[in-house]
Amino acid sequence: MNENIHILIAIPFEYSDRDRLVQFVQAKFPTAEISLVHQEVSEPQVIETLIEHDPSASPAQTAEAIALQDSSSVMQKVVDALACIDHKS
Repeated sequence: MNENIHILIAIPFEYSDRDRLVQFVQAKFPTAEISLVHQEVSEPQVIETLIEHDPSASPAQTAEAIALQDSSSVMQKVVDALACIDHKS
């Protein structure tokens, strides 16, 4: 089943390692669309994950896909990945 994963990460206004951050997250989640927004945060923080499931899939296939990986589990994986990167700008 095809899924589109969208990840939204807030970064500090003066954050200088945007490209490195995107490359790092993209390496962990190669099929995801990564978006960055500037916010009043002290370090990068995942603020939203969204999984769009294939609308042509049967309800059973969609339910199985959700059981294997939902937005909350993806968000936790991104949070864990961000904890592994050096956030110093």
